[in-house]
Amino acid sequence: MKRLFLLLFLLYTAGLEAKTITVCPDCPINSIKKALEQAEDGDTILIKKGLYREGNILVKKSVKLIGEGYPVIDGEKKHEVITVKANGVLVKGLVIQNSGKSDIEDIAGIKFFRTKNCRIEDCILKNNFWGIYFAASKNGIIKNNKVIGPAKLSYLKSAFGTQIETNFGNGIHLWHCKDMLVEGNHVKNHRDGIYFEFVKNSTIINNLSEENLRYGLHFMFSHRDNYINNTFRKNGAGVAVMYTKYVYMANNRFEYNWGAASYGILLKEIYDSYMFHNVFYKNTTGIFADNTNRTIIEENDFIENGWAVRIWANSQNNLFKHNNFIANTFNVVTNSFQNPNTYTENYWSDYKGFDLNRDGYGDVPYRPVSLFGYFTENYPQSIILTRSFFIYVLDLTERIFPMLIPSKLVDEKPLMRKYEWSK
Repeated sequence: MKRLFLLLFLLYTAGLEAKTITVCPDCPINSIKKALEQAEDGDTILIKKGLYREGNILVKKSVKLIGEGYPVIDGEKKHEVITVKANGVLVKGLVIQNSGKSDIEDIAGIKFFRTKNCRIEDCILKNNFWGIYFAASKNGIIKNNKVIGPAKLSYLKSAFGTQIETNFGNGIHLWHCKDMLVEGNHVKNHRDGIYFEFVKNSTIINNLSEENLRYGLHFMFSHRDNYINNTFRKNGAGVAVMYTKYVYMANNRFEYNWGAASYGILLKEIYDSYMFHNVFYKNTTGIFADNTNRTIIEENDFIENGWAVRIWANSQNNLFKHNNFIANTFNVVTNSFQNPNTYTENYWSDYKGFDLNRDGYGDVPYRPVSLFGYFTENYPQSIILTRSFFIYVLDLTERIFPMLIPSKLVDEKPLMRKYEWSK
C-alpha cells in the first residue's frame, strides 16, 4: 500500500509544471514577499524593473529570483535585504542595496545560511554592510557580480585612521563552506574584498578586488583551495593567506598595494602550497613569508617592488626557482644568518656576473640579500640613505666578503636573461 501511494504521488508531482510569478509595481502581485508566499519549490519569480522596499525578504523555498531591467531591492539602511535559507535558490539580475548595519550581527545585502547548490550571478550590490555572505553552505556559486561598498580607502585613511575598519564588512564573505566557486566578480570599497574562513575545496577565479580598506583577499584556515587569474589592486594591505595548507595560487596580479604596512601577499603559517605565474608589480612588499614551509614559488615576476621577498627565519624548505626579479629596491631580505630555503635559476636584473661558457647561467653566484637591506630590516630609519654612493660601496664590499648578510643565502645558478614563461 505504501509503495502504491508513493507511486501515485510521484506520478502526480511529475505532472506539475513549475510556474512563473511576475512582480512589478503595477502588477496584481506587486510585492516580492507576496510572490514568495504563493510560490512553490521550483517556481520562478520574475521581478520587473522598479524600486522594492520590503524590509527583510526571507527565502525559504527553492525558487529563482530573476530581475528584469535590474530592479532595485532596497534595505533602507535598516534590514538585511535578502536572507536565503533554502537549497537550490538562484538570484540573478538584481540591484541589492542599502543594508542595515550592526555591531553584533553580520548584516548583509544577501546572506545564504546553511544552503546547498545556491547561486547568485549578474547582480549589483551597493552600499551594504556585508555584501554577499555564505555561511555553512556547500556547492554555491558567486559569479559575475559587482559588489561596491561604502569604504573609500583614501578618504578613510586620511580622515579616521585604521580603527575605522570595524565600521565596514567584507564584500564577498564565506564562512565554513565547501566546494564553492567565486568567479568573475568585481569587489571594491569594502573592508576585505573576498574573505574565506574555514572554506575547503573551493576556487576563486577571474575576479578583480581593488581599493578595499584592508585586504583584497583574506584566507583563514581554508585548505585545498585555488585562486587563479585574479587581480588584487590598490588595497590597504594587499592579500593575506593565513593558517592554511595546500593552496594553489596561479596567474594572479598583485599590483599597487602600497603603504607603510602593505604587501602584495602575506603568507603566514602556510604549508605545502604552490605559487606559479603570478606578477607582483609596484607593491611595498611583494611576498612577506612568516612561517611558510614546503611551498614552491616558481615562474613569478617581481617588478619594481620595494621589497620583492621578505622571508623570516621560521620559513623553511621553500623553493624559489625560475622567478624574475626586476628593478626592485631590495630583492630578498631576511632576519636570519642561515638559509633554510633554496634559490636557484632565478633572474636578477642587478646581477653583475658573466657567462664565459655560455650555458645561460652566471659563472659567479648571486647573493640577493644586500647589506643595506639588512640594515633597513633592523634600523628602518636608514631607508633615507637609499641609492647613496656610500651604501653602494658597502653593499659591493659585503657581497665580495660577506660578514653580516647570510652567506648561505645564494643563487648558485643565476640566469643571465629573463626567464620567459607563458602568460
